[in-house]
Amino acid sequence: MPTPSLIVGLQLGGKKAAVFGDGPIAASRAVFALDAGADVVLYTGSVPESLSKWTDRGRVTAVPAAKYAASDISQFSVVFVAANAYGAQDIARDAHAAGVPVNVAGDGELSDFALMPTYRGASGLQIAVTTNGVAPRAASRLLREIVDKLPSDLEPQLVQVEQLAQVARTAELERAKVLASMDTSQSDNEVSQSATAADTPALRSTPSSVAEGPEFLDLATLRTSATQVTQDTDVATASAYVAHALSDLCFVYAAREQTLGAAALAWTRRAEKNAYGEWVSALRMETRLGAGHAAWGALAGGSRVAAIASAESLPYMAPVLAQLAARRQPIVVHAAAQSLDDASCVRSDVAGVFAALHSRAVVLASASAQEAHDVAAVAHAVAAAAQVPVVHVTSGALDADDTNSVHVLSHSQLAAFVADVAATQLEPAEAVQRALSQFHAVSGRTYRSLEYSGSSDAETVFVALGAAAASAQAALPSIMQESRAGVLNVRALRPWDHAELVRSLPASVRRVVVLSATDGADALLADVSVAALISGAAHIGVCGESVLDASDADIANTMRTALGLDTVSEETEAEAEVEAEAKAEAKVEETPAIATPDASLDTALALAKRLAFPEAYATQLTARPDERTFAVKVSSLRRMTPDSYDRNIIHIEFDTRNTGLTYEIGDALGVYGSNDAQEVRDFCAAYGVDEDVLVTAVKDGRSQTRTVYAWLAHTLDVFGRPSKKFYSALAAFATDAAEAEKLEWLTTPEGAIEFKGRVADTVTYADILLEFASARPPITHLVDLIAPIKPRHYSIASSARMHPGSVHLCVVTVHWPTSRGPRAGQCTRFLDALNIGDAVTVSVKPSVMKLPPLDAQPVIMAGLGTGMAPFRAFIEERAMRKLEGIDVGPMTLYFGSRHRAMEYLYGEEFEAYHADGLLTNLRLAFSRDQKDKVYIQHKMRDDAELLADGLLANEGCFYLCGPTWPASDVKDAMVHAFTSHGGVKPTEASKVIEELKESDRYILEVY
Repeated sequence: MPTPSLIVGLQLGGKKAAVFGDGPIAASRAVFALDAGADVVLYTGSVPESLSKWTDRGRVTAVPAAKYAASDISQFSVVFVAANAYGAQDIARDAHAAGVPVNVAGDGELSDFALMPTYRGASGLQIAVTTNGVAPRAASRLLREIVDKLPSDLEPQLVQVEQLAQVARTAELERAKVLASMDTSQSDNEVSQSATAADTPALRSTPSSVAEGPEFLDLATLRTSATQVTQDTDVATASAYVAHALSDLCFVYAAREQTLGAAALAWTRRAEKNAYGEWVSALRMETRLGAGHAAWGALAGGSRVAAIASAESLPYMAPVLAQLAARRQPIVVHAAAQSLDDASCVRSDVAGVFAALHSRAVVLASASAQEAHDVAAVAHAVAAAAQVPVVHVTSGALDADDTNSVHVLSHSQLAAFVADVAATQLEPAEAVQRALSQFHAVSGRTYRSLEYSGSSDAETVFVALGAAAASAQAALPSIMQESRAGVLNVRALRPWDHAELVRSLPASVRRVVVLSATDGADALLADVSVAALISGAAHIGVCGESVLDASDADIANTMRTALGLDTVSEETEAEAEVEAEAKAEAKVEETPAIATPDASLDTALALAKRLAFPEAYATQLTARPDERTFAVKVSSLRRMTPDSYDRNIIHIEFDTRNTGLTYEIGDALGVYGSNDAQEVRDFCAAYGVDEDVLVTAVKDGRSQTRTVYAWLAHTLDVFGRPSKKFYSALAAFATDAAEAEKLEWLTTPEGAIEFKGRVADTVTYADILLEFASARPPITHLVDLIAPIKPRHYSIASSARMHPGSVHLCVVTVHWPTSRGPRAGQCTRFLDALNIGDAVTVSVKPSVMKLPPLDAQPVIMAGLGTGMAPFRAFIEERAMRKLEGIDVGPMTLYFGSRHRAMEYLYGEEFEAYHADGLLTNLRLAFSRDQKDKVYIQHKMRDDAELLADGLLANEGCFYLCGPTWPASDVKDAMVHAFTSHGGVKPTEASKVIEELKESDRYILEVY
């Protein structure tokens, strides 16, 4: 007979939990407590990798197990002991003596309670207190946790219990009818019956304490406001707000990701009402085969029903969604494109989303907090108008710590919007179009089923949905400077219109590349391929590229590789500004498989012949035979930030006199950095090669002769990150069968996770060559196997008219930790180590950042961190023209960084130009100098009238330079300015910005 138990919720918010032991059991116990709101002290020999992010955030404190003392136990609210913990019995006795509830894994006699792992979240940790003889020890403690915290108003709780009971009863009757009408096999009936029993919500106890929990959103304001309210929130909360506002019942199917739906559950505990003035019951359900049956009963009873689910849950829900679609029953499922892996780490999961495509439900996608809110509202309107299930797939930054400013519709706006769209019964495709159109009228924000951006004459278009589409769109401005390309963001995956897809593409398109975020069959790729075949577009080639678990930089590189452009790698950095500076530091180059090298060892005599008879041998003495370069010398170098500050930003000046180097305003300087001399010599010694041996190789059609040291120090990116092709090519040289097999395995799908880990850990060519000791390609092969060092381009921060014979740069040095020790950006480390008089090889590259053709045109500049470099040049150039008596137009500078005292770059210069009147407006945003973060987009929104006047009335030009992340918020600020002070209709604002871009008056240089 089972042991009787009482199921209770142990409230841990703001309290401390102790976890003893090592390995996955201790890690899982720690995660339970963390998700319940507790901070964890982990007594262990080693911290599990899955807890590292919590350690970094200060939520987990690791203490050596040997330092535990019995007196420690009284500070904790709960104790977890892993089965392998040393001294488990003594720890349990200490907890019993102190009256602290304890759970010892696998030992019911020592445990005061058993975990209920089907539930954990912001409300607390669900546990079962058994009557096995030890429970009375914890009775008084649990009594305080339960009875002393009973809510003063139990009515919402009682309503929730009654609703749940009614759902269960009605669902049983409804399912019985459906099962009786289904022509299925006996085995299918058995599965359905088991699913029925599993999915019927048990009337288990709900934690009776109504803890305040996270604020999530200010619902009080949203209930009373008649207009949109701007609030900071994350992706999950943005969609949960809409689900809560527009439903009576909200089921949470989270599979293993138990933090999902936290906002909706918290609002239920706080008895928050929806947009219709009714209480909402958010109920956590178990994810099993047939999940979703409870919705039948709720819909039959006339309830407005929503669900919040992980993508992992959707395959279990798909059969029920199909039945609901067949019976034209409306439900909205907000599905997070994420799941937990076996290490309890959140990972992207789009594969589960595709399960919903065969259910005949409408499927919509979003990729940011703002989009999650907006598309959630559209989803509820479509469900109401078409009377069908709608799956809203949310992706992007799903971490609750990653918040953004979101324009939130109030309760009254949401209710009116849904009522307006649903006033007429529509077919799904018509409902989607009407909802998108009406949403624009309500919010001013524009969405379409298929959203194209890019070149009007693009030959290659990348098709993606969700986060992958957002990353592709962010990479597009940089790519369009080198290639004609576009991105098609699939907003509505179902219903699917083949003809509309083809109509959405420019007539010039010859190739479509689907960015696939799944490791299995990609339904989007299949849809696009079929559309091209049956819609008169057979001339368009369709292929797929995997971007599964890819970062923004990975997706950008996938696009660049598909277009035949050089790739740019991402460095690990905490700050977005520094990450933007770091992305181009290391290169991931495709290297060809080598059969016979175009290189040979040379002798001093052969070299002497080339030098003695240059005409006969076509000998040239150049630093970079393949490019027009210049040898300049360092004339000034200084650090611009305090030595104690964690960001090292340097100002460098190069002497260009007698070099032939010239540049225009807005140009970029390409710096050819050298590898660290000592690291090169250490590698030569470890690899067993003589650094003074001469090697001649044919590069770019020219024979080049250098010493081994010169090849490795100045030409080959031996400390850069290689591609898979290098691993494959290296395998051919391995004499050890196990090493050869490992190198080949790393290039296969099975080895993809480890390969990505190596890329993320910045494993270099040198690391791999030394790791696989039996693979020793001769130096003549290495010259062809290792990618060349590419120049790192930096925006020039000076005007040649103000500084003749000199060119200036503003550069942030980049450092990041790896498992093999600290790493530094190849080029920024090179620059930081320079001394006055050192020679540097550089080149000049034109840029889109040019001053307007007329001196009187207003100039509005927005720069973040070192992104303000070209604007220093702009200001200096106009200062020189003003000195020459030329009337120059107004100049506005928005500058953003973290701290005024630490990184107000060129602050004294800007203040002087502002006092002189040349710099008409100086707007500063130092994000960390006050409690609430302030960014340049906030300053721009405050200057709506100034922006509209400068750009529309006076035909000025706008420039943004720096990291990618604020681009969308800056655009929103512009839209606000144009609609509030420029006489532009909300429906036309985006078109106006596109026209400004076409006329080179809205220029972005973001990385």
